[in-house]
Amino acid sequence: MSNLESPFVGVIAHHPGPCPVQGHGDAFHQSTVEQGLPATEYFRLSGIQRCAQQAGGLCSFWMGGRLALYQSNNRPLLDDECLAASTEANHELFGGFLGSLHISDPQRVHKRRVVEQVLGSQRFFDGLKPEICRLASAYLLPLQHLPLCMEQLALQWVSHVDSHLPGVLDCRVKTLAQYLEDDRFKAVVSGFFEQASKVISHDAAPVPGQHEALMPFVKDLLLSNFESIAAAPSCNLILGHFVLWGLPFSRQTIEALSLDQALEIGTIIIATYDTTALSLLWSMAYIETSPQIKREIIFAASNDSDQAPHVIDLAVLEALRLGGSNPTALWRRTIKACEIEHAGQRLVIPADTLIWLDRWQANRDPQVFPRPEVFDPGNILVLQKNGDQPHAFCTSLLARNRYDINSFSMLNTRRNPRKCPGRLFSTQMQGLLLRELYGQYAVSSTDIDLSLRRYCAMPKPARPGVMTLRPKEGGRADDQHP
Repeated sequence: MSNLESPFVGVIAHHPGPCPVQGHGDAFHQSTVEQGLPATEYFRLSGIQRCAQQAGGLCSFWMGGRLALYQSNNRPLLDDECLAASTEANHELFGGFLGSLHISDPQRVHKRRVVEQVLGSQRFFDGLKPEICRLASAYLLPLQHLPLCMEQLALQWVSHVDSHLPGVLDCRVKTLAQYLEDDRFKAVVSGFFEQASKVISHDAAPVPGQHEALMPFVKDLLLSNFESIAAAPSCNLILGHFVLWGLPFSRQTIEALSLDQALEIGTIIIATYDTTALSLLWSMAYIETSPQIKREIIFAASNDSDQAPHVIDLAVLEALRLGGSNPTALWRRTIKACEIEHAGQRLVIPADTLIWLDRWQANRDPQVFPRPEVFDPGNILVLQKNGDQPHAFCTSLLARNRYDINSFSMLNTRRNPRKCPGRLFSTQMQGLLLRELYGQYAVSSTDIDLSLRRYCAMPKPARPGVMTLRPKEGGRADDQHP
């Protein structure tokens, strides 16, 4: 079959691409790698996005010599069992991390449980709320009146809070915020997910030797914080992994960690703060460029509003929809022939097909969201279903069986077994931080550009902006409703 031939004639639309031999392969590489465009921009400019939208959200194309399917909506398409592990393309970067394991691997269940008992437990998070608020408030105090890069503020603030929370990371001696400023480690720590994302969103080759650079950071962090981690509650994410490995948490075992073990721990540690920080940056950036919504959030934060669903929680989910912390488009590979249903027909997708989800476009589906391109918490309210309780609505949107917004999965697979185990912790953490920020301070900002940054695989604003915090006169109670 030549690259210009449609593999599913009459069932799935096909986009031939600019080259009769490579299809979209060379053009995609030139656009995303050489010109630095986000993957979603290539799909839009090439016509693939339009082709799919006109054909029910799905079309085929050729990426070099490989067959690919492109999806532009959040409909679950196939079973996860048909796909290689989420991080297969750069598994050497993640070691034994649960995302590197096939869905059927028995180890994956135990590894996921270690994360979910902390980052996926509402009861556990509720017990941390006072400490989160205390840490968040204390961190902001010395930053008053200073010009703050919003990207650095989000990253340092989240990593500082996560480092100190009991039972999460417990890195209180040398915090993650300090590692992000340490010349020996800051490049690999801050760029870890950026490099990984280039592989799963640009279809690029992994950087040779990058994974080895993470091991010195992991060992230094564990040894520097040995006493605080050893004294942590047993649910601590780091201690939980040592239990999984059947190893005592000791200096000797830390020194003897294998590369796979160090990468697994490093991935968990960095993922805990990095993805939340990027989502928080989008939340602040959208709020700061939306005057009416900002006024509503200031009022709600300053008056301890008990409205349900809370406007701040809705704003967090709306920023996740529009920005989030996953690359704009991601792919996974089928490992066996699998059946999908499209346009009322069933068909078999062959093994070694690349399944691409344009998350950026799917989260802007005009058939789902009334104002798809606009930051408006009302876009989230339309997702409320009969039976959703107002106080639990935002949490219910995060359930595995909800596909309304894809900001926590690489693909929408049936039953969503790989949906991020830390999604509850991430979204609710952001909500508490925003309450502290807009409840305690008069916030001003400049130089925010919400367009996507070039030469960046992770979705980041072209200009993240500068923020200044000033104490409110009279405290929270003096704020007036807009």
